[in-house]
Amino acid sequence: MGVGDGQNFHEELTFDAARHDGFTFGGAAVPYAIAAKFAWPDRAVVGLVGDGATQMNNMAELITVDKYWKTWSDPRFVICVFNNEDLNQVTWEQCVMAGDPKFDASQRIPDVAYHRFAELIGLKGIFVDRPEDVGQAWDEALIAGRAVVLEVK
Repeated sequence: MGVGDGQNFHEELTFDAARHDGFTFGGAAVPYAIAAKFAWPDRAVVGLVGDGATQMNNMAELITVDKYWKTWSDPRFVICVFNNEDLNQVTWEQCVMAGDPKFDASQRIPDVAYHRFAELIGLKGIFVDRPEDVGQAWDEALIAGRAVVLEVK
């Protein structure tokens, strides 16, 4: 089962986690991905998350992933962290909704090596910082046969 094999995942697994009334909550990607994996342990699960939400609570939830990934019938579980050192949702809300400029003191977050954190707790970590390497990184993550954190800088 691959991205290009023609299967329509949208009809089978539609979950609208982003529905809100103008305000959002951070840090839901990994907990939702874990829930999806427990619901369908025989399928690959992919979660996409920003670095701000990762720092809010997803790093802690990756420890939960490490606790369980070896018990899943299909251990493929990929969390892709987009690392741009910014609280993007806050930046968007302040700039677009309120017309305020970005305020680095509250929106610029520490640069964390998420792929190395993953390795520290027993997951596979992959780092990519060149656009031409993203496809190969995804291939590596999806064939790893284990839980992976793919960090895109």
